[in-house]
Amino acid sequence: MIRKGVINIRIYESIFILRPSLTDEEVEKAIAKMKGVIEKSGGEVLNTENWKKRRLAYEVAKEKKGVYIVLQFKGDGKLINELERTYKIDDSVIKYLSIKLDGIKPKAAKEAVPEEKKEV
Repeated sequence: MIRKGVINIRIYESIFILRPSLTDEEVEKAIAKMKGVIEKSGGEVLNTENWKKRRLAYEVAKEKKGVYIVLQFKGDGKLINELERTYKIDDSVIKYLSIKLDGIKPKAAKEAVPEEKKEV
């Protein structure tokens, strides 16, 4: 039960994909912009990863590749609304997804992928 006036701080992960034509400097500016939105909205960035340029599963906005960025942060639902509004109005962002990490300890995304079992 959620009581009025009580702010629920949760941990979220947001992945956004930038246009592949951006320079490294423009990518860093976009990351800083999104981190700024989180911090101005009262959130705290826990982890940031730049997965660099990768092939998309399907064509998005006439692009076959994109620069993948992962942000893990603490915040409330209003912060997610503001972050996704920023994604929508930023022309360099071609796709995004934000999820709530319920009961999952935030860690580097590379660590979240299970290692393959080695045969003996």
